[in-house]
Amino acid sequence: MNNKTQNIIAISVISMVLLGVGIILYFNRKRTAKTPFRRRVVKIAEEELKKWNNGNTKETKDAIYDDLKKYWDSIGWNENKWSPTGVAWSSAFVSYIMRKANAKDDFKYSQSHADYIRDAIKNRKENNSNKFKGYRLNEKKVEIGDLVCYARENGVTYDTTRYYTSHCDIITRIDDKYAYGIGGNVSDSVSLTKIPIKNGFVQEGNRRFVLIKTK
Repeated sequence: MNNKTQNIIAISVISMVLLGVGIILYFNRKRTAKTPFRRRVVKIAEEELKKWNNGNTKETKDAIYDDLKKYWDSIGWNENKWSPTGVAWSSAFVSYIMRKANAKDDFKYSQSHADYIRDAIKNRKENNSNKFKGYRLNEKKVEIGDLVCYARENGVTYDTTRYYTSHCDIITRIDDKYAYGIGGNVSDSVSLTKIPIKNGFVQEGNRRFVLIKTK
């Protein structure tokens, strides 16, 4: 084999390697949080999931009490207002993660998911400067760091402005068929939920109705 042939082979191999790397990077860009804030949100949510042993540690365990307390502290609730099993803590969980990730005043920290859901929808409708905006499921593709939200009662729509019971999960991973969301107070723990998607859009079902884009 002469030098010319060797050079051609070497260039071909390098080109194939670079092409492969490019393809991997192209597809992985949908699997990675695209902003520092989103990356912080994902990191914190995954750390909390690990503390709760991937949903296997329950809220009644004494060892988890301090973690529940920090969630409630993030919305200003003292220990006279809650107990491990007495008040749903899923919105406090999300609020804690958003506060720790430095969402600042953009996020409406609350004991109720409906408060920050309605606020995000209002931001979107007004097209104001707040970066937390709520969209219908068919309007935006889901991305890592987004919130997927569900109603916990019938009759709730995107345009509902009254109080309603609800829940949101933080999206930490996406593949071709599912978005994976971490949520608090799911089966009395911090748990991971598989959410069906199609062509990048969250599918309706289980009263899912809002996708909140974060900053």
